[in-house]
Amino acid sequence: MRGLTQPIGTQGELGLLALAAVVLCAPGFLWGPGESHSWLYNVLWTRQIAEGFARGELYPRWFPESFSGLGSPTFYFYAPFAHWIAGGLEFLGLSTQRAVQLLSFGLLLGSGLAMYAWLRLRGTLPLLGAILYMAAPYHLADLYVRGALAEAAGFVWLPLIALGIELLPRRKGVVVLALAFAGLVLSHLPTALLACVFLIAPLAVWRAVKTPSIIAPGIAAAVLGAGLSAIYWLPAMTLQGHISTDLLWSPYYQPASWFVWRLSLLNLALFAGAALGWMLLAVPARSVWSCVTLVAALAALGLIPFVWDLPLLAKAQFPWRLLVVVEFAAITAIMAHPPKGLALSAGRLVLVVPVAMMIAQAAVALRAQPDLATVLAIRNEAPEYLPNGLPAAGVSGTQRTADVSAYDRLPRGDQITVTASGPVTLGRAAFPIWRVTRDGQEIPSRGSLITFDAQPGLYRVERRVLWQERWGGAASGGAALVLLVLLGLGLRRRR
Repeated sequence: MRGLTQPIGTQGELGLLALAAVVLCAPGFLWGPGESHSWLYNVLWTRQIAEGFARGELYPRWFPESFSGLGSPTFYFYAPFAHWIAGGLEFLGLSTQRAVQLLSFGLLLGSGLAMYAWLRLRGTLPLLGAILYMAAPYHLADLYVRGALAEAAGFVWLPLIALGIELLPRRKGVVVLALAFAGLVLSHLPTALLACVFLIAPLAVWRAVKTPSIIAPGIAAAVLGAGLSAIYWLPAMTLQGHISTDLLWSPYYQPASWFVWRLSLLNLALFAGAALGWMLLAVPARSVWSCVTLVAALAALGLIPFVWDLPLLAKAQFPWRLLVVVEFAAITAIMAHPPKGLALSAGRLVLVVPVAMMIAQAAVALRAQPDLATVLAIRNEAPEYLPNGLPAAGVSGTQRTADVSAYDRLPRGDQITVTASGPVTLGRAAFPIWRVTRDGQEIPSRGSLITFDAQPGLYRVERRVLWQERWGGAASGGAALVLLVLLGLGLRRRR
């Protein structure tokens, strides 16, 4: 225990941190990632991004084999960071399962390193705090129970965002904050939204009141971060009318359906136990971090219900996603002002419940290894990525498999020879990136699946680049160039 609370040298501490990550990820390495809540999508998306890389795509957005060959625009909408890494690992030669598990390890270790850097700047027990952060119950539940790898990536960026805000108004603070904010947006949009409201805005205001000079560089960092991530969020925010987004806002996915008094016993033990335990430990510190912990934890349980009626927050789906913020803020508070006496005893006792629940659910998930061959053969995607208007019979909050077998006989491929006049429907989901041409001329198409009026002849389906892709890419490239200039100026000044 002495090595966790007293300096033992930076290299030694980082070695212990890496060892802790290995220990925490050992069950996954030994038995595989298992059947977590999102294992299906982790497998499908990792494989299909790897296939996109093999086709020469640096940012695979369209998955041609999804929905039994109808295709899916999944990564026009889903944040790419985590699965882009996993797909790259498979492209380099790892199996799908090993790529997913190595991603889990990388995210866990990355979050620990980020927390270590943040707490080291504050001088508040960085090694102990980083290990607690990695071993926090909701953090591990994201990896082992929920399989929410994109959300788990948010744990990496929150300490770096706080670090960037703390370093303002220096140039280093602008760069760190811009990169970390972009990373959070590119990792998981709901977590980014919740962090902006419950963490970033309060922390920025708290610092600005004491140091007004951070306001201008802070705004510049936010703009740069938004620009860096525009390659993702601009298409994601402007193309939703082309998919079945109504499936994301059904009663099952409304925040009010997940308030504490509506939770099942399992979820109550995990989510409510974690929120209450961290509150008990963090509130005695009486700092801004205590306030962030308290407000975020109460909101996560639905005990501040009106906030979930706000238009954007209502789209966050699950209020307990705020536990990502709660665990970061609570551990920051605890490391600066360790609790004592009754608060320490009560907090420890309460946190035993979510830890035990997480371990029990993780054990169940690890015992059930998925049938990869069947999953990869059918490639039945998340139903919200079906074309708008295409029937999704039987899909509900808990039943996520869309039956698209009625379209199995439709012609697929990039070209079709028509022998008789009349309407033609192709077995490809209609999305604005596709156009039908004949002899180089575009033919009007319509419908949820590509449908057009044809005369006898050869027709082709061709890819086009949307303005959202062009402008998003240009914004990201421009922001990256500005950051490179800032980094160059910093290096030149240092010399």
